Amino acid sequence: MRLDRSARPTPEHVIKIGLSPRRTRRDTSAKGQQSHGRHAMPDGFILEIEEQVGIAVARQRQPQGPTRAWPEGTVIVSADSHMLETDCWIDRFPEHLKDQAPRMVFKDGGWDLSIAGQSMTPPAIAASLCEAMECYPGLTDLETRFRDLDIEGVSRELIFPQRLFGLLMFGELTNRREVFSAYNEHIGEVCARSGGRLYAVMIPSYWDPEGAAQSVQRCVELGASCLMVPIKPGKFENGRTIHYNHGAMDSFWAAVEASGLPLAFHIGEAIPTAEPGAVGVSVLTQMQGFRQNWGQLVFGGVFDRFPGLRCVFVEGGLSWIPGMLHDADMIYNSFPTSISPKLAHPPSWYWRNHCYATFMTDPVGLEMLHRIGPETVMWSSDYPHQESTFGYTRSAIDAVFDAVGVEDAQKIVGKTAMALFRMT
Repeated sequence: MRLDRSARPTPEHVIKIGLSPRRTRRDTSAKGQQSHGRHAMPDGFILEIEEQVGIAVARQRQPQGPTRAWPEGTVIVSADSHMLETDCWIDRFPEHLKDQAPRMVFKDGGWDLSIAGQSMTPPAIAASLCEAMECYPGLTDLETRFRDLDIEGVSRELIFPQRLFGLLMFGELTNRREVFSAYNEHIGEVCARSGGRLYAVMIPSYWDPEGAAQSVQRCVELGASCLMVPIKPGKFENGRTIHYNHGAMDSFWAAVEASGLPLAFHIGEAIPTAEPGAVGVSVLTQMQGFRQNWGQLVFGGVFDRFPGLRCVFVEGGLSWIPGMLHDADMIYNSFPTSISPKLAHPPSWYWRNHCYATFMTDPVGLEMLHRIGPETVMWSSDYPHQESTFGYTRSAIDAVFDAVGVEDAQKIVGKTAMALFRMT
């Protein structure tokens, strides 16, 4: 849907938060107070970056050029970006299964994903996605992508899938081993020809713990920089529901730990569109599953059994973390006779020693950075999604420096990702 640029909110409609000289604080005078002593709520957006407000859909944006010089030694890395898979499955599927391979074909004004000849993308949704972002050249074309990255100052990206998330919602997807293996090969090849700018996220056979070591090793051989499993993993091959804290998963965790690769959970496995407000509700609440994933790994003793395991919670922002850590410690402290297994450390310790989170813009989370840990936080552009910083990336990075200072900001915008994902 095309945005009416004439309706773009003016600067006075933006509530700016933070310590930057170009930002203002809320009115705390009597005039700015409600009768009950509370601050008056603003009528406009409470977004801290002026360029973010009213920005066009991703397909219509232009990369943002230099705003100011960043401190010496700054390297910008997006710890979460995306590429459209295109028709990557058919040539990589076994001959006897080719008629069941997913197909990604451009038709009727949008990209149609089908499985075994059955379309998974209603035409109206495909057309809407095309208009919003999926027909932007940078989602498929490396030359366009690198031009955008150069202008916005981004040196490297960790690449997550696009439409493959829609297949993760099917916990018993037919031929899922072949589906994910083919994608892994495809994205490995794409990143291999990127000149060290793109780094691949791959999906191992998490539903088959017995084959975990072989599956994870294959990802390593294909050049994976990170592994990914679903927030909602579905079922094992025997039909039993997968719980990440179940003992049957230990062989999988052992294989991931042995690989030395971090493991990601990424929001966006399924975004319903049928009911009024469905997209807004879904995007707003997707990170709620992170509590269950993290809780299973912590309270289930997974991190104690596999001390080398590192997990990344992607695109959920930061502000959900402090409350979760407080709640987890409170629960562990309050139920000493009920919690089993006993943990080697308070639950919050595992966040600071095993976990990371990514964000695009999150002024609230950055204000609570002391409760999260600056070493556990990574910036991302989410290029080129609707909620991405594409078009105001430099302003988004400026906001990080303004909020936390040079040393922590340089970790957040690049150094931590460089080390964690072994980027060269």
